[in-house]
Amino acid sequence: MSIQQLNRKIQIDPTKYANIETGELLSEEKQNIRSVNIPDPNLVIIHSDEYVIIDSEALRYIQTICSKPDLEKIQRMANMVKGCYNLLHDKQEIPHNPASLQNELNYDESEFSRFMKRLLNKSIIYYIEGYKNNRKCKWIMLNPTLARKAKTYHKDCLSVFEDLSKKNKPLN
Repeated sequence: MSIQQLNRKIQIDPTKYANIETGELLSEEKQNIRSVNIPDPNLVIIHSDEYVIIDSEALRYIQTICSKPDLEKIQRMANMVKGCYNLLHDKQEIPHNPASLQNELNYDESEFSRFMKRLLNKSIIYYIEGYKNNRKCKWIMLNPTLARKAKTYHKDCLSVFEDLSKKNKPLN
């Protein structure tokens, strides 16, 4: 975990500030300046891989479409996400494949298959395929509009997932 000081942007009148060394007005030295950043000692940003960001609107939506046991499994999966693609990882930080996730969630094969199909159809997960060490691999992504650990995620995620926080909202 790391903690970073947060700065606040404050609007200023550059004609009221002068350079202490030269006496020149700030408005003369920097013609376009209208604001400055100053450290705010009361606010900090905490960065940690242990925190999961869960969108409350998306969670409210999946609570209406999933059973309680499924919700518990989805919550466990949310704790497994890492990286900009929101891939599910095991405790050794190796991306899960379907077989390793099935083992982690303690499902038999047919029950796991039905569960994952439901999640795929509801835009909660997505499978991504690629090659690692010349072997074809299949990994599992969790919808970042539901839960993520990073503030940023890859824009390709937007093309494969629906924004779950906007589901079940009335159209204006």
